[in-house]
Formats: sequence, structure tokens, C-alpha cells
Amino acid sequence: MNTPPWRALARHTRFDPVFVLGHVRSGTSLTCRLLLDHLGVNFGTESQFIVRYHQKLQRYGDLADDGNLRRLFHDISQERFFFRTRQNFGVALDVERAAHAVGPERTYSNVLRAIFGQFAEMQGHVRWGDKTPRYSLHLPVIYGLFPDAQFIHVARDGRDVTLSLFKMAFGPKTAYEAAHEWRDTVTMIRGFGRSLSPDVFTEVRYEDLLEDPTRVMRQLAEYLGIDNAGDVAAAIAPRLRTQVRETASFRWPQAMTRREIECFESIAGRDLEAFGYPLKYPATKAPGPLSALAWRAQGIFRRLKKPSYWANNWYHLRLRMRDAARMLHVRALQSQRPAKP
Repeated sequence: MNTPPWRALARHTRFDPVFVLGHVRSGTSLTCRLLLDHLGVNFGTESQFIVRYHQKLQRYGDLADDGNLRRLFHDISQERFFFRTRQNFGVALDVERAAHAVGPERTYSNVLRAIFGQFAEMQGHVRWGDKTPRYSLHLPVIYGLFPDAQFIHVARDGRDVTLSLFKMAFGPKTAYEAAHEWRDTVTMIRGFGRSLSPDVFTEVRYEDLLEDPTRVMRQLAEYLGIDNAGDVAAAIAPRLRTQVRETASFRWPQAMTRREIECFESIAGRDLEAFGYPLKYPATKAPGPLSALAWRAQGIFRRLKKPSYWANNWYHLRLRMRDAARMLHVRALQSQRPAKP
């Protein structure tokens, strides 16, 4: 595989996992793309399965048993993440190779490291990372699995996040819903970050990345332990401007109604200001109970009108049905085993 010169230039001193955190539509995908293209950190599609399998790990028993370990690998390999990885990157998981890479300490963490490490190696990267927004709800679990990981929180003005969410199949469809969800998400992430040292957790603003991508990428390179970050930033600067569009921010003043802006700022204003985003209507009071109910009803109605909303929910229903079928299969096998004398 031909390695681009700007990536080969980077001298890594750390090789631990990298988790990019942030509310949905906050610029996390762009950040991952830049880390992958320029700093040698491999990212695929959202994994979405790490926490889910951690929650049902007891079903697989002792992973020191070869059968249990391979059953776990098999079930994980059926996740949508692996289909998308084959489809988007032309890379398929070699289960046998991954199973051997787990090593003598057969933990769930090492299973995951074997999987993601294999994908990184196959694509010529020296580190692997993941970006799944829902993990923001389970950060202690992620940190418990990967205490050596580094975390990057990408923050974006919640009002621009709201506009982007309105176009999606999932998520809030009113300023009221979006304000609560954005505020709660950034509060959880920042609370988690305060418990960590600066070499483990860092924040970048999406707007700063758009305005000066070379400076922000140099900061991230230094944070990730690339000891020639300045040389790397200089080498990638011309390409960064072709990937980053500065106009992709500050659209909310024209695209949101005054009522929507007032609603959002009345709920999440303190958090906006904490990130350095000024308020347009700072004196607005939060919606009362009846107004809040009307906002929620409107959000439900807007979601139900979207065909993509039903498709997304059908996917999650299939996941639950598949998990239930697997559990029944495991119980059936257990019932067929002869009783110990």
C-alpha cells in the first residue's frame, strides 16, 4: 500500500485508541476524516456495538474457552459495522487472525483491540479510533475498557447542530428537543473530561477547525503524541483547505426563526456561552409546561412524517429480535448439556 508522504512524515510516540466524542452533527465525521487522511489514525464507520456487547458479555461465559471466544467473534462480525467496512473500504475481518491476536489475556477489551487493530494495519495506519455518538452516554464503560485511550471532544454551536438535525431521520425535530439533547450531551462529555488529565482528554471547536484547520490539526497532532507536529501541519496545509469549507457554520441566524433561537438559548444558553458562542436573546425565559408539551408534540409529528425515521427504527427492532433469538439459542444449548455428576 502506498503511504501518502504527509502521513509517512508523522512520527508517532503513542499507539493507543482514539475516541472522537461529540453530539451528532457536530463535526466529528470531518475530524475523523482528517485524522485518518493526515495523521495515520484509522477510523471506519460508527462501530455502535462496543457497549451493547459489553452489556451482554456474560452470555458468552469464560473467554478462555475457545468456543466462547469464537462465538463472540462470530456474533460481533455480523454487525452492520463490518458490512459497511467491506462496502466502503474493501476490508473484511479475518476472524481467525483476530482470534490469535487476542493473546493469552482473553478479555473483551483485547477482542476489540484485535478487531480494530487489524483494520488499522490492513489500511496502513499505526493507530485506530472510533466515533460513535451514543458512546457519550457510556463514557465510563469506554474508559474502563480502554484506560490508555485518548479522547477528543468536538464541539459545535448547538444552534447550527439543530439545523443539521432537522434534516436527519433520527433525533430532535424542534429547537426545544434539540436544546435539551445538545445541553445534556455536552454536559456529560465535559463532566467526563474534567476527571481526566489534559494528555487524555482535549476539546476542539468545529468553527475553529473550519477557520484555521492547519492550526487545529497541529494542536491535535501534538496532543496525539506526534513529535514532529509542526512539520506535519506544514506538509498537510495545502490539502486541508480543499477538504474544509469555512462557510459550513453560523447559518442559524438566517435559518432559524426568532422563536426557535429564543427557545434554544433559554435552555442551553449557559452552555453556549461556556464554549464562547454569544447569545442573541440572552434574557429569554425557558418554555413553561404547556409550551414544552407543544414543542414535544410538534417534534413527534415531524419525525413520524419522515420515511427514513421508520427505516431507522426497523433496523433497531431487528437488532433486538436478533439478540433475543441468540439468547434463546444459547439457553437451548445449555439445556441440552448433560448434568455434571
